[in-house]
Amino acid sequence: MVVQKAIDNLKSGPKDDKVAVASGVAISVVVVLMAAWAIFFFRNIQKNSQQLNLSGGAQDEFNFSSVKEAQEKLKKEYSNTADEFLQLRNDAASSQMQFQQQTNVPQTQGSGADQFGTQN
Repeated sequence: MVVQKAIDNLKSGPKDDKVAVASGVAISVVVVLMAAWAIFFFRNIQKNSQQLNLSGGAQDEFNFSSVKEAQEKLKKEYSNTADEFLQLRNDAASSQMQFQQQTNVPQTQGSGADQFGTQN
């Protein structure tokens, strides 16, 4: 009876009152639904709380020693190539110096005009 009277008063009242009551009801429904969801969610987590055990799976089959061996082999191979490139550069530079000394090519560094016509 009291609820029916309140509804009749809202029907005949201003629009702002109707909006206020509707938003209050909507907020109440959302709060009740979220509370129910939280209760069921945490109850389910508590019921299924088992320790996660990762051993005995694919990790045991993965051999870390072979990975480390391959890594060391790659490091050794690539460190040797850097040394080989350095040795190759040094050999090329020394052979170029020997060629210049044998042919007595004059060095024109720092003298005369450069390609733009200015003096060095």
